[in-house]
Amino acid sequence: MLRHRDAALLSARAARGVNAADEGDRLPPSIGGLIGFGLRAWAANAPLFLALQLGVFAAYAIAEVVVPAATLSSPQGQFKQYVLVYTGLFADALVVAAAAFAVAARSAGAQTSARVLTGAAIDRWLPVIAVSFIAQSVVFLTSALSGLGPQSEPRALQYFTAPFVWLLWGILGLTGPFVALGADRRAFSVIVAFVHAFTTSLHRANLVRLAVLAIITVLPSVLLNVTYDALVAHHVARPIFWGQVPIDALTIGPLAALQTAFALDFARRAGGIEAPPA
Repeated sequence: MLRHRDAALLSARAARGVNAADEGDRLPPSIGGLIGFGLRAWAANAPLFLALQLGVFAAYAIAEVVVPAATLSSPQGQFKQYVLVYTGLFADALVVAAAAFAVAARSAGAQTSARVLTGAAIDRWLPVIAVSFIAQSVVFLTSALSGLGPQSEPRALQYFTAPFVWLLWGILGLTGPFVALGADRRAFSVIVAFVHAFTTSLHRANLVRLAVLAIITVLPSVLLNVTYDALVAHHVARPIFWGQVPIDALTIGPLAALQTAFALDFARRAGGIEAPPA
């Protein structure tokens, strides 16, 4: 198990990554550079993340066995979807925390092992679960206005609301990396993560990049809906599981790495906004 002071040291290095200017500005300045940087940080620790993502799939599979199969339109299907989503949330949170440390440490020029990343992720697992639970609840509340999933009335309203909902989801995706990289262990750190996510994302210097991040964040949801509809149309057994779980398990690691790269960049470009002191 990683010692607490080792996790604190990695948090300190991650904080320097937020203010990368004093580290030679290793975080790329361009949008394309950020995307490549995040994916390279994930790939550099691919064995660890593949193992963690396999664990995500296993957690989903256990929930699938425990909860009987049902169509999504039925009450049982709705209940099962909630069970799968929140089961995945707990498993995904560990991947998000590990990805946040991997990307931030890379931006600060720190060499980290799989053991260190795993220990630091476990150390911040609960706060990431907390912000993820809140963020997922907001996603559920706003999904009817997102243009994804069941259509709401009036349908024309979704053409107006969908872009704003996607931007909101993009911001919410930053809360996990922000709370993982925060050195504050108090419950207040969850609130701080949301404050940092909104204040940095909505800074005028980051609005265009926020739109790009929103598209990246929404892409897995688009794939989930398309895949589920295709499986239902072809009468494939267990469409809820096969239409959602493999995509989430495969994308959560790279997506979290990209969100962390943008979170660090947003904080740097917003100016004067730093990670909590280690």
